[in-house]
Amino acid sequence: MKMKSYFPLLMLAFLIFQGCGGVTPITGERPAVALQKANLKMVLEENEGLQMAWEDAKEARDFYRGGVQQKAKAEKKVQEKTYSEAVKLYRASNDFFTRMLQFMNEDCAEYTLYEGTDILFFPNLLMADNYLKMGIIARDTGPEGAAARNWKKAQDFVNKSLLSERTEWGLSLQQEILSLSGSKKN
Repeated sequence: MKMKSYFPLLMLAFLIFQGCGGVTPITGERPAVALQKANLKMVLEENEGLQMAWEDAKEARDFYRGGVQQKAKAEKKVQEKTYSEAVKLYRASNDFFTRMLQFMNEDCAEYTLYEGTDILFFPNLLMADNYLKMGIIARDTGPEGAAARNWKKAQDFVNKSLLSERTEWGLSLQQEILSLSGSKKN
């Protein structure tokens, strides 16, 4: 009788042990994802189309799309040299991303949006880029302290991005932030 009760336990232990054997631990530093695969232009292109308004955003992907679309508008305003409008749009973009980060706070080079549809998902890196550009605008047009504050926020967000997904894009953005914030002190 005892043998019958030990057999199911032995089988269960064997199955659990086998299941754990297939898990590969993540060790060391992961290599950076290529810049060609993860860059601002690709992110902007993936989120073109139907405009996402704040009041229509319900899910994390809606807030992400709205943030990317506001960022795209801000980039156009920078090209047109209408900096005050660009800053407003960068802030609106960050508002969308801040809300989205309440749901999911990690960047991912291949985020499954829908079955069979993967997108570049970089809310932290996009916020870092927004703060970097607002810092550059502040340095050129506004109070000096605003530039440093924006670059500090940019550094915080790029660090969060690099913790979850090391990309050449993130590493180059980090270097740009460090060189700008370092040149301020000189």
